Amino acid sequence: MDQQPEPVTYICGDCGHENTLKSGDVIQCRECGYRILYKKRTRRGLVLFKPLLLLVLGAFAIIGLVQAQDQQECS
Repeated sequence: MDQQPEPVTYICGDCGHENTLKSGDVIQCRECGYRILYKKRTRRGLVLFKPLLLLVLGAFAIIGLVQAQDQQECS
């Protein structure tokens, strides 16, 4: 069972056309022939770090509330 690697989407550095390439394909824009392609960004990293980001922001909010409460008690 040979698994074929998934095609990857690249963006042409000249015309901006999206090109989907598989392993062994010529690295060239199918629209204009330009040979510099940039890998399209994915949002996968955001999905992995979003819960951690929310946890950290929540902790900062709690710390801010505690500090504000302490300042009110000292006044």
